Amino acid sequence: MNNSATNLPSSSSGTSISNNLWSHPERVEIIEWDDSIEFIYKQTSMITYSIHPSPPPEIRVFKIIFSCVDGKWNKSEPIFGKIIPKQEEGYEFD
Repeated sequence: MNNSATNLPSSSSGTSISNNLWSHPERVEIIEWDDSIEFIYKQTSMITYSIHPSPPPEIRVFKIIFSCVDGKWNKSEPIFGKIIPKQEEGYEFD
């Protein structure tokens, strides 16, 4: 589910999430709650290193929350989080 920068909800203060250090945001999930909607995005660092082997690119995640208060839509600033790797199913016995 790719999302172009023009469709990305931007912050109300004009702060840009996409700049020359990060890739265009990729929408990875939409979560609907009773009173809000959360859009979750990932971005990859565009920084390259001259050392070999180069470390893997940094990936960051953020969400933007839309909520309706007193009949008006509100949009949050980007809320950055951390990526928790998927875990494989495991078993433990006493």
